[in-house]
Amino acid sequence: MLPKRHRLKHSAEIRRVYRQGQRRHHPLLTLYAARAATGAAAQPSRFAVSINRRVGNAVVRNRGKRLVREAIRAHLEAIEPGWDCLFVARSGLAGATYVEVEAAVCRVLDQAALLTPGAGPLAHPK
Repeated sequence: MLPKRHRLKHSAEIRRVYRQGQRRHHPLLTLYAARAATGAAAQPSRFAVSINRRVGNAVVRNRGKRLVREAIRAHLEAIEPGWDCLFVARSGLAGATYVEVEAAVCRVLDQAALLTPGAGPLAHPK
């Protein structure tokens, strides 16, 4: 589970990120990232995960959200502060393993230049 200070909680904040954020795509998910509205770059980055009903039933959607959140949590120290991020799952996420989801999360974060150099799924062994 993500720590409370790393969660986007209000629908207005999520809508702002969705409308104003830069987009990065991967077959498993899409990342929308925008600078935090509160301004201070020292604040930790915050995240939200959204999965449409077309991805699968409630069990599949909840599992997908847990996998994405865990992949984010595993790399929190490597993510630049001061960003609000929304991960939107795509249909391929339904059958994905944790390793695939972690690689997808790292890939889109790296494409958006939010991941420190050298960080990635192989940089943090479990």
